[in-house]
Amino acid sequence: MNMINKLPPLAIAITLAISGCSSHPANENALRAAAYKNVINRSGAPHYMLDYDFDEHQRFNPFFDLGAWHGHLLPDGPEGIGGFPGPALLTEEYINFMADNFDRLSLYKNGEKVNFSMTAYSIPGALVQQLSAPGIQVNLTLRFATARTSLLETQIITDTPLELVWDGALLEKYYAKQQKPLSPETIEQAFPGYTRHILPTADGLRVTFGKVRASSQLMTSGQSEYQIHKSLPQQTTVNGHQFIAKANIKGSTTLYTTYSHLLTAAEVQQEQGKIAAILANPQQYMNASAQRWENYLGKGLTNPHATQAQERVAVKAIETLNGNWRGAAGAMKFDSVTPSVTGRWFSGNQTWPWDTWKQAYAMAHFNPDVAKDNIRAVFAFQIQPDDPLRPWDAGFIPDLIAYNPSPERGGDGSNWNERNTKPSLAAWAVMEVYNTTGDKQWLAEMYPKLVAYHNWWLHNRDHNGNGVPEYGATRDKAHNTPDGRMLFTVKRGQQEKTLAGLNNYDRVVRSGHYDNIEIPAQVAASWESGRDDAAAFGFIDPDQLARYLAQGGKRQDWQVKFAENRAADGTLLGYSLLQESVDQASYMYSDNKYLAKMADILGHSADAAAFRSKADKLADYINSCMFDSSSGFFYDIRIEDKPLPNGCAGKPIVERGKGPEGWSPLI
Repeated sequence: MNMINKLPPLAIAITLAISGCSSHPANENALRAAAYKNVINRSGAPHYMLDYDFDEHQRFNPFFDLGAWHGHLLPDGPEGIGGFPGPALLTEEYINFMADNFDRLSLYKNGEKVNFSMTAYSIPGALVQQLSAPGIQVNLTLRFATARTSLLETQIITDTPLELVWDGALLEKYYAKQQKPLSPETIEQAFPGYTRHILPTADGLRVTFGKVRASSQLMTSGQSEYQIHKSLPQQTTVNGHQFIAKANIKGSTTLYTTYSHLLTAAEVQQEQGKIAAILANPQQYMNASAQRWENYLGKGLTNPHATQAQERVAVKAIETLNGNWRGAAGAMKFDSVTPSVTGRWFSGNQTWPWDTWKQAYAMAHFNPDVAKDNIRAVFAFQIQPDDPLRPWDAGFIPDLIAYNPSPERGGDGSNWNERNTKPSLAAWAVMEVYNTTGDKQWLAEMYPKLVAYHNWWLHNRDHNGNGVPEYGATRDKAHNTPDGRMLFTVKRGQQEKTLAGLNNYDRVVRSGHYDNIEIPAQVAASWESGRDDAAAFGFIDPDQLARYLAQGGKRQDWQVKFAENRAADGTLLGYSLLQESVDQASYMYSDNKYLAKMADILGHSADAAAFRSKADKLADYINSCMFDSSSGFFYDIRIEDKPLPNGCAGKPIVERGKGPEGWSPLI
């Protein structure tokens, strides 16, 4: 179908520490950001919706900013000149490329295409192209104006009339890894409901997307759109999944284009006024973006002794964290920060507490408002005593929250996870935000939430009640039967059988009649530590186990034990590994220490004294019970049926080897 429309005009924390603004100058080269070109490689040209590297990350690193849900690339060759390849769209919980180079600009003089030479680079906060040809100069600068809209300034310097032509085509190829196709299907064959239409509008075009609810690949509402608006009159022709737009200028011209990825009908409606305001005063938004990034760099690069190389690493950290920032959307009530915008399983607004604490600690130094909201986003889903699903977990923070809640929470997401939480570094992060902002109200807001989280650890994860929490797993359909018996699968030869109950589990372990036992609660406990499948939790490959046995070891050394945690009335609360982890004990020590500092500031003197007392006891316990003098290292300890005479729950699990958790007491 052809459509023509004649249009009217309209280090992270550590990294930052080794590195260290001014008002926005008129000349870009005077910006501090101009000293940090191409810190991250932003070039590329995607050919597939899923254009993965070896590890299922998108091969290219688009520029995202201001919490936006779309990103742009720089051209990686002459065929991309005049466009910003992509865009990449965040389709609720996943990153997918929409096009290889949508809205690419070409210029024609007297009917002949102008051949340009190109200089293209990124700086913190912007993508830049400088195109040169005899008698013609084109400068393109792309920045972000809102949490849903990017803004392109196109400055054309010419003494002669020119025809401007923009073109673009939606991608058709679906899936490749390391540039090798892994699926013969097109995008439409893989997702028949993902109907894509390009529609001309009064000042540009819109791309609409059909509804898809493929929970591990692509999720769209059926209302999402990608919109382009221009400040220059143009004539647009659409042919299926391709378009061409044309305009004419008589001489030097500066024009502006907005690009918006909007996920719902409500967002489409809400953004239109913002887009109109941007195009009414675009330079104001360009300047605001430049100044915002000058402020980030001014706050983040404060070490006068940092080398140039160290500063570039710090700038990379700032750019990465800001690029992983997502504006509130879907179920998420606040802006958040994800571990990786390009990673298949870490994109959208998927948010983990473990990553949040560390991200917020770093961002407190240059983007404290987002640091606060990232923490708020996590605590917005802290379980309350009246929770309809798990009231016994009051104070608990889910391991993963995202755009779409789980079916149990009324959504259709598959990433949302309440099987476990993450280590208790929340108070450490909250206190660092206070240290950089001096915001006492921030502490008052977070303190009761932190105390509830702290108490959850002691109530639901401290099986022997000695103040040293264990890692474990929640009461969950993945871990136990409806009547509360722990699930596990025994494998022997070609046979496997799923059983339930701790008594049955202990019986199988004692018998030795198994090749492997898969325990969902063990997996969740390793997730809870932030060290997935770590050796400290009994995970070992078959070849490694064979070598261990050949050296005289025992298979039982690698078989973990579990305990049920129950409330006073017998209610099952969840499960603990019967071992106390040195890293979690160290984190709990710091949790007590920082909560004591907050209590002092807020005038809760009794709380402060209690937290300090617990911190002192934990420090003594870690040094006395978790250190093995013969190897000179800290380890987890196995919880025995009765405490040892020295008060320790058990002895260090030296046989599973040294791991990075053993450094935790030093930090």
